[in-house]
Amino acid sequence: MASKTGNDATRALRRRQELELRAVRAVEQAAGTVQDAQRRRREAVARLDQEVGASDAAHGLAVAVLATVLRDDGLAADLTGVDVARVRSCRRGADGAAVRARVAELGEVLPRRRRTAVARPGPVRGDAGAGAGGVAVSGDVGA
Repeated sequence: MASKTGNDATRALRRRQELELRAVRAVEQAAGTVQDAQRRRREAVARLDQEVGASDAAHGLAVAVLATVLRDDGLAADLTGVDVARVRSCRRGADGAAVRARVAELGEVLPRRRRTAVARPGPVRGDAGAGAGGVAVSGDVGA
């Protein structure tokens, strides 16, 4: 009887050990699956980060080009939906050659009209402070 009870206990112990061993193997397998998924996730995130970086650089260049063409950071900010500080940051950070090349691709930009100096009428001709042509010129001391 004692041997039968001992054999039953030994068999029960072996079954328990086999069960524990199968459970440990299942945990190891699951851990491997998790590590594989984490590796794939890191690769996907790195790939997406590169895409976001490239897209952000392209957007910054486009904003800089628009601000250059418009010559008005506030208007460019309103049109693009970013704030003026971001427009200025894009203009500062953009490569000048790339901006000029992109502007050239888009078409000719008309030169900005320069404001001409308006002649202010000065003292009447013949007065001591008058400059040439009766127009007050800065720095004239007199006749």
